[in-house]
Amino acid sequence: MKQGWWSLLLLLALLPASAAFGENIARIDRIQPLALEQQAGQRAGLFSERRFEGDDDGVRVIGNGQWRVQPRPGVAEPLLVVYHPYTARVTVLDTPDGAPRTQDVFRQDLDPQYTRRALVFPLAGDGPVYVRVEGARYPLHVAVESRPRYAAADLRHLRLVMPAIGAVLGVSLAVLLFWAMLRERVYLLYAGAMLFQLIYALCSYGEAYAWPGLDALARFGAQGIWASGTVATILLVYLWQDYASLRRVAPRLSLLMRAVGVYGCAATLVLLVLPWPADKAWFPDVANAVFLMTNAVALVTLVVAWVRGQKHAAYVLIAWVPLLVFTMWRALRFSGGERAEPWLEYGLPWVLAFTAVVLALGLADRMLTFRRERDSAKQHAERDGLTGVLNRGGIEHRLDWALIERERERIPASLLFIDLDHFKQVNDRHGHALGDACLRAVTRAVSEQFQYGDQLGRLGGEEFVLVLSGVELAVAVRIAEQVAARIRRDCARVEGVEVDLTASIGAAQARDGDSVASLIARADQAMYVAKRAGGDRVVAEDAPCHDAEKAKAPEGASVD
Repeated sequence: MKQGWWSLLLLLALLPASAAFGENIARIDRIQPLALEQQAGQRAGLFSERRFEGDDDGVRVIGNGQWRVQPRPGVAEPLLVVYHPYTARVTVLDTPDGAPRTQDVFRQDLDPQYTRRALVFPLAGDGPVYVRVEGARYPLHVAVESRPRYAAADLRHLRLVMPAIGAVLGVSLAVLLFWAMLRERVYLLYAGAMLFQLIYALCSYGEAYAWPGLDALARFGAQGIWASGTVATILLVYLWQDYASLRRVAPRLSLLMRAVGVYGCAATLVLLVLPWPADKAWFPDVANAVFLMTNAVALVTLVVAWVRGQKHAAYVLIAWVPLLVFTMWRALRFSGGERAEPWLEYGLPWVLAFTAVVLALGLADRMLTFRRERDSAKQHAERDGLTGVLNRGGIEHRLDWALIERERERIPASLLFIDLDHFKQVNDRHGHALGDACLRAVTRAVSEQFQYGDQLGRLGGEEFVLVLSGVELAVAVRIAEQVAARIRRDCARVEGVEVDLTASIGAAQARDGDSVASLIARADQAMYVAKRAGGDRVVAEDAPCHDAEKAKAPEGASVD
């Protein structure tokens, strides 16, 4: 995770510092009385109304109203550039006998050779330019740029922004495919939240309205931007709840988080969509207030969950806090009439990509955690609590797979049925504690020495079965003789007590049409033949009773 932070910082450090805007403006004059400007609804800042004018230190800012901009002479192929127009509609008149030209980011007829990070107006000369601004929420930076220089900067902007957008889109679609396969809600919430975050960013930049499919959002204007941001917030709240298990770890804070971030945002969204009230100018301030409250509650909830041991809350904090800081800082810079530095301007999409990647890594870790928990639960469900080998259900499942492989790949499969001789006498004479120790000693003798731990199972009592996949009957009999000899040798003394354990073993090979039950039954029958012949011997299926003596493992037989 530290590598991710260093990679992000390195990326931001490498962003070009030479992207500062050239002003080339000699003077900006207001040609509309201040009272009319106030009536036009100039709004700036997150909640307050302020008045912005051009100053003398080179920063050129205009707001709602009418302005006269005097370019500096000598700019080749001059362009009047209005940066970050957001919802503003700008009308420009640069010649007395010319026609006014109106642009906003929602129009489909903007010059396609430029991105929509700015509105671009080619100028006829060095004369004064008359500008009318309507619907601006933030102060607007204006500059007069040389067309070749601006085109180069615009291309650099595109090269910096598009890879980050592609990264977010690619990761989101990949996670969406995971949801299509796994049907787990957290993947759908992730994909939806990241895609709506991306749509909101593209709408804010204006680029969404130049993309096929997303250009339909242009007809909603500013309300489309506000709605996409609100939906993204709602999805993020639900994502954090599932991603970091907040309902379980911090139930009360989680409920407050939903009340503000889901129900509060949903209420504002409904009012935005409804025809009443007709004037939607209230929405940004109310939505920003709800957004800030949601983030404050979410931060507290995630920190509490992290302190309580929920490690996926840490993933959310690492991924989301940088995005939150960049978003808020960028909004404050714009609302304060200040210019965004290149690291802030281009850092935002890359921080969004960083957020998407870190959250995807957290999803992978979450999946791995759940898989480990599932495997642990499965192991406990399939293992015998006393001996640690597979229980009856587990070994029958393993044998079923061996039979499937035999049918599909024509791989032979055999089974050994192992029953300890005179085990009841050991329990009666020495107690059940020593009897349990004997069972553990037998499983160690078979599973550790012969490495059959995942093929050995206990059916119950002193009965065991050993699944031998890829082994024919003749080889299975030789292995059974080694098992019998190993038990005879290693289990003669258990915990210092002479018990002289031996085993009767029946061997059977799978046939066409065999089931788990039929194969176990034949191996069990062979074991009873060995038991009736006196025990401590191996008998193959269908062996006549008078041959049972020949199948007895010789005294001191080698197991190597």
